[in-house]
Amino acid sequence: MFSQLFKRKKKPDTTEPAPDIRSQRPSAGERRVSGLNETLFLAPLPVYTGQAQVSRRNFSAMNETYLELGGSNYGMVEQGKRLAFGVWIPLFVAFIAPSLFIMYGVLFYPENFKTPWRDLLLFIEAGSKVSLASILPIGAVIYGMLSNVRTLAKSYPVRFNRQRREVCYIDDTTHRVLIVPWESVVAWVARSQGVTSYGALRDYTFGMGLEDEEQDTVQFILSAQPSDVHALGMWAAIRNYMEEGELVDTPNPMLVVLGLTPTEDELKPYEGLHTFEIERKGARFMGSRDDGAGHLSAEQRHRYGYGKRTPWPLRWWYVRRVLTFWKMPYLIAEWAHRKGRPTLPDRVQAWSQPLPPELWAHPSPALQKANALVKTAMDKKGANFIDACKAAGLH
Repeated sequence: MFSQLFKRKKKPDTTEPAPDIRSQRPSAGERRVSGLNETLFLAPLPVYTGQAQVSRRNFSAMNETYLELGGSNYGMVEQGKRLAFGVWIPLFVAFIAPSLFIMYGVLFYPENFKTPWRDLLLFIEAGSKVSLASILPIGAVIYGMLSNVRTLAKSYPVRFNRQRREVCYIDDTTHRVLIVPWESVVAWVARSQGVTSYGALRDYTFGMGLEDEEQDTVQFILSAQPSDVHALGMWAAIRNYMEEGELVDTPNPMLVVLGLTPTEDELKPYEGLHTFEIERKGARFMGSRDDGAGHLSAEQRHRYGYGKRTPWPLRWWYVRRVLTFWKMPYLIAEWAHRKGRPTLPDRVQAWSQPLPPELWAHPSPALQKANALVKTAMDKKGANFIDACKAAGLH
């Protein structure tokens, strides 16, 4: 199943959320089956996979020195929009609905509304009492958002330093710092399957194991994913960053193919005030107002295959932003990003400082050789990932 995604061949099998990597040391390309569970190991020795990487939004920070997994505030803008709509409900019940009702009565049944202002105040008073019931759900939404920020502020992200070629893990409880070599990190994609009265259920997990030699333990990092493609893409993004400098030194290959150059705002991996401008740019593009053909006439646009220009996507975008209190959701997301980041230990902050290029660590000869063999087998000979790793002698 995983092998089909990696290239050509299909082999059914399964996964475990936290496999035994101490007594049974895995290898890249190794597959383990236990009942309805299947595990495909992608590392140690992070070789080429040929997979498409996931969005930058899965990471909370990214620069030329390190990449952070965990602590992302993605989704906070959407929560802010839901909060705005929640605020509109009591406002509508308390003020808008009574005003519309009285206006309708005055226009069509004036004999029944001889004192409209007095009637309006009575209706507003009644509507205000009814709208008080919405305080609890609105308070629950706000409490949930604050709880998420508080949880993020207490959870340390996993940091990948590509200049040192090391990975840093900090225990949320003991604050103990564990730094391991990048090439020793064990990574896998797991699929577990079960059967219920409603049908077959499948769960996908992306996992990493960092071996703590001092305490003879393994720190497991597990992340539930909606599909195996997302799980594989997560590892591809991390590996491409560490090995190729993608998303930092080199652009995303898909963007190169499409001829797109992301802006500085679009490269930020978190949500904030810059998200407002990104969404507005998208609305303009949907209306074909920023498609690069602004100098063409309507006839020329039709001849060359461009869509008809229309201002309505942008107009409706502005209407929705007014209903969500303009930039309020984006201000909330910006605040959540600042407050939801824990203060890292001094040792980690020093470890995260950039190094001069001459001090950068380099891939080991074993990894360079394995990468060349796997890449040749997959891209030139059409082998899947498992067979390519086997041809390279990794398992």
